[in-house]
Amino acid sequence: MTRYSRQVLEKKLGRRLGPNEEAHHKDHNPDNDDPANLEPLTIREHNILHFKGKNALYKWRKKMGR
Repeated sequence: MTRYSRQVLEKKLGRRLGPNEEAHHKDHNPDNDDPANLEPLTIREHNILHFKGKNALYKWRKKMGR
Protein backbone atom coordinates (compact mmCIF):
# COMPACT_ATOMS: atom_id res chain seq x y z
CA MET A 1 0.00 0.00 0.00
CA THR A 2 1.31 3.37 -0.91
CA ARG A 3 0.92 6.59 0.98
CA TYR A 4 -1.02 7.82 -2.07
CA SER A 5 -3.67 5.10 -1.69
CA ARG A 6 -4.27 6.24 1.91
CA GLN A 7 -4.71 9.82 0.71
CA VAL A 8 -7.16 8.78 -2.02
CA LEU A 9 -9.21 6.71 0.43
CA GLU A 10 -9.22 9.46 3.05
CA LYS A 11 -10.54 11.91 0.45
CA LYS A 12 -13.23 9.40 -0.58
CA LEU A 13 -14.29 8.85 3.06
CA GLY A 14 -14.04 12.52 4.03
CA ARG A 15 -11.92 11.64 7.06
CA ARG A 16 -8.46 10.49 8.01
CA LEU A 17 -7.79 6.80 8.44
CA GLY A 18 -7.17 5.80 12.02
CA PRO A 19 -3.85 4.38 13.19
CA ASN A 20 -5.42 0.90 13.10
CA GLU A 21 -6.79 1.24 9.54
CA GLU A 22 -5.28 0.49 6.14
CA ALA A 23 -6.37 1.14 2.58
CA HIS A 24 -7.20 -2.20 0.94
CA HIS A 25 -7.14 -2.61 -2.85
CA LYS A 26 -10.21 -4.71 -3.68
CA ASP A 27 -8.65 -6.05 -6.89
CA HIS A 28 -5.35 -6.75 -5.07
CA ASN A 29 -3.52 -4.49 -7.54
CA PRO A 30 -1.52 -1.94 -5.52
CA ASP A 31 -1.12 0.22 -8.63
CA ASN A 32 -4.89 0.72 -8.96
CA ASP A 33 -5.63 3.65 -6.66
CA ASP A 34 -9.07 4.31 -8.13
CA PRO A 35 -11.32 5.37 -5.21
CA ALA A 36 -13.86 2.66 -6.14
CA ASN A 37 -11.10 0.06 -5.69
CA LEU A 38 -10.16 1.13 -2.15
CA GLU A 39 -11.83 0.26 1.13
CA PRO A 40 -10.79 0.77 4.74
CA LEU A 41 -9.91 -2.31 6.74
CA THR A 42 -8.46 -2.65 10.19
CA ILE A 43 -4.94 -4.03 10.24
CA ARG A 44 -6.34 -7.27 11.65
CA GLU A 45 -9.00 -7.56 8.92
CA HIS A 46 -6.37 -6.82 6.27
CA ASN A 47 -4.05 -9.52 7.63
CA ILE A 48 -6.87 -12.08 7.82
CA LEU A 49 -7.88 -11.31 4.24
CA HIS A 50 -4.39 -11.56 2.79
CA PHE A 51 -3.04 -14.45 4.82
CA LYS A 52 -6.14 -16.61 5.28
CA GLY A 53 -8.41 -15.54 2.40
CA LYS A 54 -11.72 -13.81 1.78
CA ASN A 55 -13.79 -16.62 3.29
CA ALA A 56 -11.84 -16.38 6.56
CA LEU A 57 -12.52 -12.63 6.74
CA TYR A 58 -16.25 -13.20 6.14
CA LYS A 59 -16.37 -15.83 8.91
CA TRP A 60 -14.41 -13.62 11.34
CA ARG A 61 -16.69 -10.62 10.69
CA LYS A 62 -19.78 -12.79 11.19
CA LYS A 63 -18.37 -14.13 14.47
CA MET A 64 -17.60 -10.59 15.64
CA GLY A 65 -21.09 -9.38 14.66
CA ARG A 66 -19.86 -7.03 11.93
